[in-house]
Amino acid sequence: MGYWPGDGRGEPVFRLQNRPVYLTDIFIAFHCLSFVVGVLSVATYRLSWFQELSLSPQAVLSQGKVWQIFTYAWVHSPSLWFALWMLMFFWFGREVEFALGRRKYFFLYLSLILAPAICAVLFSLVDPSGGTFYGPDEAHMAIFVAFAALSPAAELIFGITAKWYAVVLLALYVLIDISAHAWTPLLMLSVASGIAYLSVRMPTVSWMHSWGERWRKRSRPFPTPRTSPPPKGTNAPVESIDTILDKISRNGIGSLTKSEREALERARKALLRKEQRK
Repeated sequence: MGYWPGDGRGEPVFRLQNRPVYLTDIFIAFHCLSFVVGVLSVATYRLSWFQELSLSPQAVLSQGKVWQIFTYAWVHSPSLWFALWMLMFFWFGREVEFALGRRKYFFLYLSLILAPAICAVLFSLVDPSGGTFYGPDEAHMAIFVAFAALSPAAELIFGITAKWYAVVLLALYVLIDISAHAWTPLLMLSVASGIAYLSVRMPTVSWMHSWGERWRKRSRPFPTPRTSPPPKGTNAPVESIDTILDKISRNGIGSLTKSEREALERARKALLRKEQRK
């Protein structure tokens, strides 16, 4: 797993002094800027904007503050945990971005913010004592779930695999929320984690996938020319795909090169077409 920038994988949004800047880096920059604003606001007792941007399900329903279902994720209070969450987001968010591609990753992150908030608003119709919520903790935990779904055998600290880290962390969050009767945060975490897992392991049924496909079709004013499939005798050998799969099992999907990801995607599409003909 590549922890440090400049490893050359994935397509950067732009380059800054010849260093690639990815979508995850841009998200982190906005979070850091929001954190600084939050710290200064607390220091100067200017907290009115904090209430306006945090998610209050009752305010969304009764006062029409619909922007809160998006802005809450960018509100941060002074805390040392912020640095840990951003570090985890940098490590694992990049890996998910490299694996999914920039467009799918963008819609995944957007859905991890919007969907839990919408569910929290709807849940407030049943339980109006939800309270106020802010911060992207559920979304960033879901990003780690997506990484664990992509590379379950990737070894992290103490040689423990990503799959078991995700299982233990989710179990701890669930137990903590249950003990505190925090049903709305528990719902938000469940929704975000479920979306992240399905988007990675079952992309053909993911609503994020279909949303991204519709957006891509709308963004193309002209149809792209269809490329003819390769001749039957020159298709990619099975052993090359097996080699790619072995590499994923050893090092995770983030270790694939661009050409290997393209070959794997072609094999996946060919398999889907074969299944549809049956």
